[in-house]
Amino acid sequence: MCRVLTGSAVKEVMRVKKRAGLGAVLLLIMGVIAVVSLWIRNRSVPEIAVVPETTAQEIWESEHAGVAQVARQLGWKVYWNAPVREDDFQRQIAIVDQSVARGVDGLILAPDHAIALISPVRNAVAHHIPTVIVASPLEIAPGDGLRYVLNDEAAMGRMAAERAAQLMKDGDTAVVLGSHPGLIASVERADAFENTLRKLRPRIQVEERAIRSDSPAEAEETAESAIRSDAHLRIILALNIDQSRAALAMMHAQGRQDKIVLIACDQDLDLVYRLRAGEIDTIIAQDTRSMGALAMHTIAAMRKGEPVELVQIVQPILITRQNVDTERVQVALDMDWRASE
Repeated sequence: MCRVLTGSAVKEVMRVKKRAGLGAVLLLIMGVIAVVSLWIRNRSVPEIAVVPETTAQEIWESEHAGVAQVARQLGWKVYWNAPVREDDFQRQIAIVDQSVARGVDGLILAPDHAIALISPVRNAVAHHIPTVIVASPLEIAPGDGLRYVLNDEAAMGRMAAERAAQLMKDGDTAVVLGSHPGLIASVERADAFENTLRKLRPRIQVEERAIRSDSPAEAEETAESAIRSDAHLRIILALNIDQSRAALAMMHAQGRQDKIVLIACDQDLDLVYRLRAGEIDTIIAQDTRSMGALAMHTIAAMRKGEPVELVQIVQPILITRQNVDTERVQVALDMDWRASE
């Protein structure tokens, strides 16, 4: 049966509908206000872009942990991205350019190439983004908006030479693997090693095997050639992680692992494992965790207009089987960046 509403009932229904409509509008307005407030709050939190050489090596996860720890203390967000290969500097350039276009509040960069990354860094500085170069320098002077937090490359070379000198005798040969003209760090390490070792052991031979790229295939080819060509080879200094892996592989392939001592520059999980197993004598490690933390503090100081040194140097760490489990070494090797956030 159909019920006919009276005039007063119709008015009441209309009032209810009107109130319901106002409620929906109020809910919509409250939702918009919440979204806008969240957007404003997120925009008010400074964001730091951190671009290491590659995401494929644990040495840079330690840097990530150092940055994240300080960023959490300061209330910053961290954007972390890098190429999957350290020779892909075009990808690294693209990541830097994208970060600048997004308007990040600071940039920490470990460059894959000393020259190729100059223009992207100048672009960041031109956009008034405080920028810190870590680990290895570019061929550009620090100044307004640009600072360096660097590994002491010469110290790495000297430390390696002092260790090598203890293990060599007259007539022995030491080979340096991995020098690359586009990587200033590798040249500085090689030069310091050779100069120091010649002073400590003037009657030994030192050879340098330069590379043209960072490809693992070339690293293995270079290592194999060095090991085959000299029966008096006693020491291999590998200037980076890929060279260390290649040297180990070729030493085993040619049955020379018991006669050649490997000194490795830069750390990674598999290399630390090989150190513990006795296949690597010494690792000269970059303290990338300290570099990341110092770079983050430097960015914060630059944004406040506080004075900060143009170049800050972080000392490397010599790691052996005897000290690998000490607190100092374990803190430097720690790469749990999630625990620092």
